[in-house]
Amino acid sequence: MTQFDTLPCVKSELDGTEIDNIGEAGSSTGESATNSTSPIRRKKIGVGALIGAGAFSLTVAALLPTYAAGQLKKMPLDVESATISHANGADVLDAVDTARGKPTTDHGVPVQVEVYVTTEDPSDADLTTLQAALRITRTDTPGQAGLISASIDRVSLNRKTGLPVSDPAPTTLTVTGRPPVETPREGIQYKFPFDTQKTSYPYYDGTARQTNLINFVDEDREIDGMRLYHFRQQIGPLNLGESIGKDATLTLPASSWGLPGDRPFTMNLFYATERDVWVEPVSGAVVAVEEQPHRWLARTASDPLAVTSFAAHTQFDEKTVAELASTARSARDTIRWGTVYIPSILAALGTGLIGTGLVLARRWR
Repeated sequence: MTQFDTLPCVKSELDGTEIDNIGEAGSSTGESATNSTSPIRRKKIGVGALIGAGAFSLTVAALLPTYAAGQLKKMPLDVESATISHANGADVLDAVDTARGKPTTDHGVPVQVEVYVTTEDPSDADLTTLQAALRITRTDTPGQAGLISASIDRVSLNRKTGLPVSDPAPTTLTVTGRPPVETPREGIQYKFPFDTQKTSYPYYDGTARQTNLINFVDEDREIDGMRLYHFRQQIGPLNLGESIGKDATLTLPASSWGLPGDRPFTMNLFYATERDVWVEPVSGAVVAVEEQPHRWLARTASDPLAVTSFAAHTQFDEKTVAELASTARSARDTIRWGTVYIPSILAALGTGLIGTGLVLARRWR
């Protein structure tokens, strides 16, 4: 074997070494390329995620107010509310003297008006039934003798509008031992619409059993920083003897009324009132009420022989107003969070995320 016989082997070894070195170099170059592109890909993915999250936030912000309004702007199914009004100088028909055939009116009588409202059946996703037990008493006379009047009103309402529905029919019970009578009605009664406007609304009066307009007056009153809308309704005089019937009349000997003779003579009950209502406008919740009801027995509205049955200036007491204001504020804040605050936060967040994503995309392009 000559010295040249070893050259192929050496060449093969060299060739192998070169190939290996080239492979290693190629592998190193690939890893370097991979390592250099991975951060860019990750950045692009991050930018896409920011923009996607921002777009999602804006979409939710746009849709949430409508959805939240449908869920939050509904009358609750667990109403249990007691309101108390007082009047210190009321005129009240003396029940004892009247029963003896001598209708007389007591003056300067302290009076308390209690209304207890509860949710009753049927109540479901679309309607709620409210029952209001009303009791008016003179606080200077204990027990049953101090009772001036009482009634139970029952009505089913659309939970979104607060307006009465015809089925089941609204009813009113005013005479113990008798079944309640149907009292069809229109208009608001126990609450105002959500997002109450500065306008007039049809408002049902339980004494008159009629619906009349209640008109916006002003927004001057605040309770702990919560602005209230003031509405006023004026009714009458109305002849309840004609509109309601026998339950709104009183028959006594003519001489008892100052008329000649002793033949039975029937006087009709007349009614007039001025009602002031203060409402939290977002929730439509009633916060305060003042009323000046006047009922009198007479032949005509201006009868000089009229006998006052009841006249007073009643208003919610401080505790009632404070409790109703707290309830109204809670309802208002819940609605605002669902329809205004959270959507605004989401809109700002979405805009910020998209803006950040676009800035980073330009920087890394």
